Amino acid sequence: MNAPRRVLIAGCGDLGSRIGQNLPGAEVYGLRRNVAALPAAIHPVAADLRTGAGFDALPRQVDALVYCATPDARHEAAYRATYVDGLARLIDALPDPAATLRIVFVSSTAVYGQDEGEWVDEASPTEPTGFNGRVLLEAEAAAGSRFPSTALRLSGIYGPGRLWLLRRVRTGEAIGAGCHWTNRIHLADAAALAVTLLGHESPPPVVIGVDNAPTCESTVLDGLADRLGLPRLPRHGDPAAVSGKRLRNDLAQSLGWRPRYASWEDGYSDVLTSSPLPPGAP
Repeated sequence: MNAPRRVLIAGCGDLGSRIGQNLPGAEVYGLRRNVAALPAAIHPVAADLRTGAGFDALPRQVDALVYCATPDARHEAAYRATYVDGLARLIDALPDPAATLRIVFVSSTAVYGQDEGEWVDEASPTEPTGFNGRVLLEAEAAAGSRFPSTALRLSGIYGPGRLWLLRRVRTGEAIGAGCHWTNRIHLADAAALAVTLLGHESPPPVVIGVDNAPTCESTVLDGLADRLGLPRLPRHGDPAAVSGKRLRNDLAQSLGWRPRYASWEDGYSDVLTSSPLPPGAP
């Protein structure tokens, strides 16, 4: 193991804060525009990745950079500004980084374009169909061209406060009758995997972060409806249709990581206990 001594977490929101609080012995800095919500254990760096404002407060001799920023909007210009331009701007501004600096770039499984139920791992082709996957691939390559880097490709993150699937059940809107394969990872497990990578002597260049149980979307939504005491969503279309992909986490587990929440059932039991959907919420 090779635990970092000084870590900068860029885009230090929910995920970054959980990572930073699980690095005992490290000096952790959290970069975000509004630092008021940062945990007390994380040194605040009030800065803007889009403009470079506040970069004069960046720490020196950083030996690990976790880049987990998120764009302000879901369009290509916003993604490029955050993932490509923001990353380059930050790396260029790092004052006297350690010679051993490594990057964990938090990416997405959107870089995989498979959509017929295929099994996918780190060796699978990356042929994204959306701008988000294309921009993220570009940013992954850019990070790796500057310093040793691991692209942590996370599937759909869920957890306390991330209630969009529960809200979807509440809408009553029809869903496809076939199997659309979906993949997810609990926020706590995503953070734990990033911590594992930071402590690894020689982490792989790409790691998929996902739980143990790819599941048809309809199965998840039916299960949540049952737990909420709501009607299951109506169906439309061909019940034999198959789409989506099934992601493997074998490589992540080979590094010593194990998901605390191995399936959506485990994770949503925790979510419904810790942050239930408020009565009357859409």
